[in-house]
Amino acid sequence: MSCEDPDKHYCEMCAEMGGFAPKTLKSIKELNPGFIENLHRMDKFMTEDMALDKKTKRLIALACVTVKMCDDCIYPQAKVAKNYGATKEEIIEAIQVSVLTGGVPCWSSAKQGIAKLFEEWDD
Repeated sequence: MSCEDPDKHYCEMCAEMGGFAPKTLKSIKELNPGFIENLHRMDKFMTEDMALDKKTKRLIALACVTVKMCDDCIYPQAKVAKNYGATKEEIIEAIQVSVLTGGVPCWSSAKQGIAKLFEEWDD
């Protein structure tokens, strides 16, 4: 991915997520550009392999945002998990964990973001 944005932190974050820029990140860059540097520093934890690899961290994050029923967060977390090597089965299993811990409404919250990702899976 070639990033033409003058903000190096924004470009690095996009590159670290497999060349993907979530709408929320774009919004933060536009509405609160000074926060991008701090966010990038905090996000390093999610993009580096440690005791948990970055794919597992994103699957956990996907389960968390699903339990929180953050509809706008499902697709970006699932997309980055895919970019880190997650399979469709792993993504569905993370959603199933959410349903078991947060209730069936979690599935309703996740269905559009997951469907969007799976539709574009092979593109």
